[in-house]
Amino acid sequence: MLLKASAKRLFETLMEQTADRIYIKDRQSRFITVSKALALMHGFKDRHELEGLTDFDLFSEEHAKQAFEDERAILETGKPIINKVEKETWDDGHVTWVSTSKAPLHLSSQQYAGIIGISRDITAEHIAQQQREESEEKLRQQNEIMRSDYESAHKVQSVMIPGRVPQVKHIELAYLWKPMTSVGGDLVNFPRNPNGCLLFYLGDVCGHGVTAAFYTVLLKYLTAHEAETYNSDPTDFLDRVNKEITGRLSSGFVTGMAGHFGRREKDGSRILHLANCGHPLNLVYRKKTHSIESIHLPTGMVMGFPGSSASPTTDIELQQGDRFYTYTDGIIEASNPEGEEFGRAGLERCLVKHADKPLQETLDILYKEVADFTREPTQQDDITLLAFELT
Repeated sequence: MLLKASAKRLFETLMEQTADRIYIKDRQSRFITVSKALALMHGFKDRHELEGLTDFDLFSEEHAKQAFEDERAILETGKPIINKVEKETWDDGHVTWVSTSKAPLHLSSQQYAGIIGISRDITAEHIAQQQREESEEKLRQQNEIMRSDYESAHKVQSVMIPGRVPQVKHIELAYLWKPMTSVGGDLVNFPRNPNGCLLFYLGDVCGHGVTAAFYTVLLKYLTAHEAETYNSDPTDFLDRVNKEITGRLSSGFVTGMAGHFGRREKDGSRILHLANCGHPLNLVYRKKTHSIESIHLPTGMVMGFPGSSASPTTDIELQQGDRFYTYTDGIIEASNPEGEEFGRAGLERCLVKHADKPLQETLDILYKEVADFTREPTQQDDITLLAFELT
């Protein structure tokens, strides 16, 4: 049946039934014929009513002028326009968007007879795309704010941790403080105290990032405040810090270690007084035997919970040339792609191997060995280590 239908009849049927806006224009950009969908779009019941009209009769001058210039270019160059997104501004001011394709209409003569075009309404798609782009822009702006906040927090932490590093005769001090991201939840602090002794605090806030970093600021303040009345008892010191921080953590907890060095004896030895709150990670390198020993402290409860208490104070005798290390678990729990951890054995091996080097250089070598072991460009956790050597 379709084969018997005339081409003209098929064309007329197409123009009556298609949902697309199809049109043919002459060389003066006047409509010769249009689809019914196009006529209805402009408020005409009969599509033939548009014959002889131009875009200037239907759209704003700005849109009509642009369409006219496009059609002039097509007739002059013979190059079609394919899927051009156009903004249609109507006489009443409302805006629609269409995807337009136009091509020169070539009949029997060598000259182009006019333009054939098809426009499809993409207003809904365009609005959805705009909304996506706006959402992406808002997300980009939020990410930029977060990045700026991270940079600011990093600058603050870099100044604050460890802050003032005391110079004590016959005690060399070194440390690693390597957050997993630009900021971290580990804290090293050397708060001033009325006894004038070398007092230190190492803390590890549960979590990472800006939230954990904010709590290090709180801990920095609290340890400094409580050190003003330090009575040479690290257990009491940690308990007072814990009392102040309890209820101020939105979630999680803090492990901590505090200690101070006693006076230097004639043979160069000193007593190190230590207490901990869930942080029993300590090593001593003995120069005389060129060996490492683990210091097993009584276990204290982590900080941040009501009723938590620090471990009893433990006294450790250090001889001249001995080194003391306390660290967070980011070092020993660093793992390689095979799932193997660097471990305490790796830590001890490195510290003994490089014990002949200056203290800070030993720590720098350790950090490189951990990075080489994990074979990853980024850390898996904050890495912090505090070290002392009696000289």
